[in-house]
Amino acid sequence: MVMANHEDIPDANASRKLHQEIETRIRQYIEDHKLEAGDQLPTEAQFCRLFKVSRSTVRRAFKQLVSTGYISRTRGKGTFLSDPALPAMKSAPSLYSNNRGGKTRLRMTIGAVFSYANENDIMHTMILGGIEHAAKAHGYNVLSGRTDDQDDAGELRAISDLCNIGVSGLIVMPISNRAVTPGVQMLIEQHIPVVLVDRYLSDLNASHVVSDNSAGMYGITEHLILLGYQSFEFVVGLQAGGAREQMGTTSVRDRYQGYCRALRTYGLADAIREPIAVDVANQDSVRNLFAQMGRTGARPPAIVALHDYVATEVMNTARQIGLNPPDDYAIVGFDDLPIASHLAAPLTTVAQPRYDIGFRAGHMLVDMIAGNPIRNDKLSLLVSMVVRESCGAHRIMRAAQQVGAA
Repeated sequence: MVMANHEDIPDANASRKLHQEIETRIRQYIEDHKLEAGDQLPTEAQFCRLFKVSRSTVRRAFKQLVSTGYISRTRGKGTFLSDPALPAMKSAPSLYSNNRGGKTRLRMTIGAVFSYANENDIMHTMILGGIEHAAKAHGYNVLSGRTDDQDDAGELRAISDLCNIGVSGLIVMPISNRAVTPGVQMLIEQHIPVVLVDRYLSDLNASHVVSDNSAGMYGITEHLILLGYQSFEFVVGLQAGGAREQMGTTSVRDRYQGYCRALRTYGLADAIREPIAVDVANQDSVRNLFAQMGRTGARPPAIVALHDYVATEVMNTARQIGLNPPDDYAIVGFDDLPIASHLAAPLTTVAQPRYDIGFRAGHMLVDMIAGNPIRNDKLSLLVSMVVRESCGAHRIMRAAQQVGAA
């Protein structure tokens, strides 16, 4: 029991034990009050009154906590809980611990598994950045694994490897064209905390954080309609199984549904056709695409591409055969990749909150691990439209202004 004025006891060992006990009690105070990284702690004087000890004892405890990186002190401002926060600092310096069976396990670590369809896709990098930021705020490390897209066995193996190491939970970007995957199903059956990102699995009741793909594609299709376009084609890349199989990926399906909903809302249901898979790097395939679209009304045809990679390839190939937006056709994409703003006709597209997806998923997973209540474990985050030259919006608006002025 801590008694007042223990600092007056001349026994050095007793004095050392006292400030160590106060150090422990400060840690317990932080835990009881659920302080997070960056939160300010009470002053030395307040802790003195709380624990009924002298300021020198509290100061020694603070000094030890600063030396371990647990707290930081700024003259004139106060004392703050450092980052990483409490859970990581409570752990021993080693990243590893032994469980009862003697097996080495990772301490305070979550796993992240991503499927890669394209090595240059920045989606994974930005989501992972958000995950790492959220995890670090709670004192967790992140260990990542990967699998090739549409590789069920590879995803299961990557997830199993992280589980065998002993991660506390996982964030998974599942492989495409699936309603369920063996790896994610295993996590659910074994009650291992898991959050899906970028896409969800329609046949599994799993927590997820994704972009609102349907609303994003609705908005950009509506933009084309309001500009006066009447002939449309929803274009996906040429993959095994064709366009219909790609509808098994929830992000693809939701985008197509948003596209169809916009056409119906504006009385253009007759313009709705099945998505068309095009070999976007092949001139003959792209030439056939334009031949079957034709022109309806005053505007040229409009291509709604599944994502920016498809849009970019269509534009590059069409340029080789003498077709350029927005004179010969309009085109929009989805993702707002860096290349979108550097094309000959900068691409109108939809920007996804990639970092926020990872950040929200990271916090959600940590809450699941801790057993905290979660109000909504299925999040669809807002997206934003980026208007550029590929759909002719600026040119059309300038022409309308000139007519109005005349």
